[in-house]
Amino acid sequence: MAKLYFRYGAMGSSKTANAVMVQYNYRERGQRVLMLKPKIENRDGATVVRSRCGLVAQCRYVEELGGIDLTGIDCIIVDECHFMNAAQVRQLVDIVDEREIPVICYGLRTDFRGELFEGSRELLRWADTIEEIKTVCWCGRKATCNARVANGKVVKAGEQIVLGGNESYVALCRRHWKNGELAPEEIRRIAAGKREYLPLLLDADPSEAMIDRYLDAGDMYVLFTHGRAVAEAVIPRREDGCELKNLATEKDARGKGYATRLLLHLFRLLAAEHERIYVGTCEDLLPFYEKLGFEYAYTAPHFFRDNYPGVTFEEGALDDMTYLVRPLR
Repeated sequence: MAKLYFRYGAMGSSKTANAVMVQYNYRERGQRVLMLKPKIENRDGATVVRSRCGLVAQCRYVEELGGIDLTGIDCIIVDECHFMNAAQVRQLVDIVDEREIPVICYGLRTDFRGELFEGSRELLRWADTIEEIKTVCWCGRKATCNARVANGKVVKAGEQIVLGGNESYVALCRRHWKNGELAPEEIRRIAAGKREYLPLLLDADPSEAMIDRYLDAGDMYVLFTHGRAVAEAVIPRREDGCELKNLATEKDARGKGYATRLLLHLFRLLAAEHERIYVGTCEDLLPFYEKLGFEYAYTAPHFFRDNYPGVTFEEGALDDMTYLVRPLR
């Protein structure tokens, strides 16, 4: 007997990652899966769902469901289901009851004010099975609330639907949500929405075209203090290790050790996969990296002249790139 499942969790609880993995498991067994999302969720494009950890799957819009031939479909998976309306949920209920196709919905239960979304309310009413996907608050307690963050503060008034990622929302326990308390300092890996941090990235690399070369392929980490992003690092792989391609700190947060703490954390994290990390830099920043254990590796002649035509740097005219290396193990 087919069932309607509602699997809910706070922001960052890997709901989308779970949805993509369930789809993979069905397909690995030779079964056909229809992946859907509401049309309002368009941050990753019209035909894609993308998790924070980088898992991706092709999808269709929920609004197209009435025109999709469900013959041969073994399961329907809906991501961001809280954005659905009551009629769309009832449509899924009818598919379960009349077509005997299981439907698995992933989404939030409540918004940043603690109020139920319309889709979540209807799923709580009609779902055969309701399951919580758990995550934790910065304090270690279970996170059940979704806090909207603006200018480093938790806000509890405004439009219900404002799309955003790690820079706009954070999962908190009820106590810290009620008190509006954000983590004093935390580091998060950013898989989706990297370009939302473009202004900060451009502080370290003035060429958007150059940033595009490594941003998607690189692992991005952001240090937040009281919910505000103050430092970031982008680290893609290379054949003989990994490379720090972009490191930036907000101008009003410089000189407080944020970049150093971010890098020291990443050195410990990256040591599990890499033996060494490289960084290309200019002469002015050599002392900073040498204090962190980097040593001279090689020079790339005319790197800036060849890759940044017409770009003026704060340090003045640049030409050669000096590469440093640091062991991670």
